[in-house]
Amino acid sequence: MFEVKPDEPARYFLLGCSRYIRWVGVMAMLAVTGQGYALLPTLNISVIGIGQTSHAASKKKPVPPEVQIANGEKNAYDYTLPGADGKDVLLSNFKGKCILIVNLGRKSAYGEQLPGLIKLNDAYKSKGLVVLGVPSNQFGLAEPGTPTEVQKAYADANVDFPVMAVSKITGEDELPLYGYLTKSKKAPAGGPVHWNYTKFIIDKNGNVVARLDPDVAPDSAEMKATIDQVMDGTYKAKKGDAKAGVKPGADEDDDDE
Repeated sequence: MFEVKPDEPARYFLLGCSRYIRWVGVMAMLAVTGQGYALLPTLNISVIGIGQTSHAASKKKPVPPEVQIANGEKNAYDYTLPGADGKDVLLSNFKGKCILIVNLGRKSAYGEQLPGLIKLNDAYKSKGLVVLGVPSNQFGLAEPGTPTEVQKAYADANVDFPVMAVSKITGEDELPLYGYLTKSKKAPAGGPVHWNYTKFIIDKNGNVVARLDPDVAPDSAEMKATIDQVMDGTYKAKKGDAKAGVKPGADEDDDDE
């Protein structure tokens, strides 16, 4: 039997306290990275005080709204559009602005709205409006030609707002952004896009709030009133807005490519 010196209990007690304090410090640091509790089973240690300290240290700070959106309910800022130069255009580049997205078709009967769209852009861009054109050949084959030919046509028409690459905006290969615009929980009524010159308006917080049918011209009172109300935060969707679709004009065939 070994002899215990008078000062041995105090020395062992102090040694135990020292190890306990170091352990708490290590666990607190590991808890920040979410690894503290994972190590407990491997170390075969069960200390109530340590567990409580680790749990308190592992509490996360409140998640900012933008992170909540990214992890759950997305908004327009989480999406991109394919630029004419082959590079993605981040909609987050337009934070704080009102965004009007229109699917273009220069051979469509609604193509006559293009001059009005240019004037609308010129009149409202100083107020914070961004117009984005998305050419699509899915409706009546209204956007034919090579990518270069399409871009040249809009340049020749003196379009001064960004015109994206020709894209599919409905069906299995639709742009993810259009999935958000037409199918998300907060998407305006109307379902998938049915024809050229369907208009979506995104507010200054990145939420799609309004949808206007092709028949609503850019220079119409309805269009201007909607944009004004979205900009000042007073817009409220009306019943019957964005019907399931409009019938093509008499000179157009409903042919999807």
